[in-house]
Amino acid sequence: MDFQSSPSEFSSVESESEDPLAQLAREAKQQPFTTKESLQKSLEHRQRALQQDQTWDQYLVFTSVPAAQHSRLSDDRSRTSKYSRLLYNTETRILIAKVMPNPAHELAIRSFDLLIFLELRAMNVHNDVLPFGSTTVTVGNWKKEADCCWAPASTNARPSFVMEVGLSESARRLALDARGWLETPSSSVKLVVTISIKPNTPEIVLHRWELVSRGYGILTRSSPLSACHTAFLKLSRTNDATIVTGESYMNGTNTATTQLNLSFDKVVGRPPHQPLEKDLRISEQELKSFAEKIWSAQSLL
Repeated sequence: MDFQSSPSEFSSVESESEDPLAQLAREAKQQPFTTKESLQKSLEHRQRALQQDQTWDQYLVFTSVPAAQHSRLSDDRSRTSKYSRLLYNTETRILIAKVMPNPAHELAIRSFDLLIFLELRAMNVHNDVLPFGSTTVTVGNWKKEADCCWAPASTNARPSFVMEVGLSESARRLALDARGWLETPSSSVKLVVTISIKPNTPEIVLHRWELVSRGYGILTRSSPLSACHTAFLKLSRTNDATIVTGESYMNGTNTATTQLNLSFDKVVGRPPHQPLEKDLRISEQELKSFAEKIWSAQSLL
């Protein structure tokens, strides 16, 4: 992938100056909130449609949602929270729901969470990073649920690293979600990984997103920052074999890669200072096993 000339869905996302989460809400079909029961029915209907391949649109947007209703819907005991992730703007009262279509997506979340834990444990820093799963986090005027997030133990539960999973057909909206985590004022997030899963083909695309100086130039104190994808990995099947291809952007250079590298200080919240401490590395073999678990859950293997 050429990071200087990204695919259109990312080029347009990265060039927008609008609040990325407001842009996400504007691009999805909106419907007015009436009752909690009606909203839940809409979400359940969308989940069934996703499961039956009647749509690939995971996002629903509701307007004029009272704050108390959002609190009830996002409660872990709510049935809505079992299959959807909610984003809520406390000023505009807009609620964005990302509906999870099937168990393969939950498996992707849990499997990636385990890979991160194993990397942290191997460096003996697993107690320095707290896994918060889909805990609701406040960023700017938004209350957001990540698919999975991690916070340095020293930051009082303020996440530094977030992961989002979605259908490949929702790649642009996942990109807006990543930008929302990174660019929204007061957000503590430094690093986002998005995972796009093809619904009917063994193909998964991972993007690493970070705040960088615009144009990937030399970073100065006055340089404007924007969220951009700084690594791309494609997991696919060819002749009954799993293939990993990708590129990473570092220090002004694009290099081919078959592993996912994640900055130690952006995950742990401090620079490495022990011999074992280094950037997290999800190896090519680990990525292959990760993909094959998901494809098996999708009945594609």
